[in-house]
Amino acid sequence: MLLLIAEYLGIAAFAASGFYIAVRHRLDLLGIYLSSFLTALGGGILRDLLADRLPYSLTHSLPASTGILVTSLLVWRRMHQHPWESRTLFVFIDALGMVSFAISGALAGLQAGFNIAGVTLLAFTTAVGGGILRDILINKVPYVLHGGFYGIIAIGIGLILWLLHRLGWDHPLLLTLLFITGVAIRMIAYRRSWELPRLYER
Repeated sequence: MLLLIAEYLGIAAFAASGFYIAVRHRLDLLGIYLSSFLTALGGGILRDLLADRLPYSLTHSLPASTGILVTSLLVWRRMHQHPWESRTLFVFIDALGMVSFAISGALAGLQAGFNIAGVTLLAFTTAVGGGILRDILINKVPYVLHGGFYGIIAIGIGLILWLLHRLGWDHPLLLTLLFITGVAIRMIAYRRSWELPRLYER
């Protein structure tokens, strides 16, 4: 149940994130839907392939329907002259998707019996895989490779969930607190421009 909640929250948030990026790059209607779908479903598909199971979003209708609904609502809003230009709002929605998918990826890894490396890899891949595919589509360096603490948060969530599981503390309340903490750290990192060290001068 928790896995499904995290899955659909991530799909809805990342569909909105993909829409925002597509509009910023002036893509046409097909490009907007492709950007939204890759962002919303790409990470989950990669997660399921790594976990050696049929991709959930390709065997159930609700994931794609959720992406279509969210994107269509945003397209309608945009066409009726209600632009969405808030960078902070975009980062917040993207953080919701990233943390939700990191949790769903880690939970999937735990269900599959993966070790700490496998759980962390699935958390990271699920959280950033869709965004990487989207950025490749629009011919830009994937944001996760230069976007501050973005990927580190996903890795941290995977490590923490593995530890909680080993300790027998994987309670829904702790998962909720982890979700809130992950989103809060992402927003603080954005507001304070936290970044990992770089090996070159700007």
